[in-house]
Amino acid sequence: MSEPKKAIVCELGFGGLMHIPPMNVPHKLLKELANSFKLGKNTLETSYGSFKVKPKIIGAALGLNASGDLFPDKLSYKKLSKENKLIFRRFQGTL
Repeated sequence: MSEPKKAIVCELGFGGLMHIPPMNVPHKLLKELANSFKLGKNTLETSYGSFKVKPKIIGAALGLNASGDLFPDKLSYKKLSKENKLIFRRFQGTL
C-alpha cells in the first residue's frame, strides 16, 4: 500500500488494521462470502443452510483475537520498552 493510502487509512481510524497479515484468499471467494453474509442477522447463508457468525468463529477462521479483550492481562504503558510502545501506539491507530 502506498504511503498516501496508509495516511488515509490512519486518518479514518483504521490504522490498526494495517498490522493484520495479508491472507492469500481468492477474490471470488471473498466476494461470495460478502454477498452471503446477512448483516442484520449476523448469519452466513449458504446452499447448505445458514449459521450464526460469532466473534469467536471469526477469530478462529482468521487467526485473530476477536473477543474484544485485546490485552487480557493488564499492562503498564510506562513499563513497556520503546519498541513495544511504538507497537502499542500503532494498534491504537495513533501513529
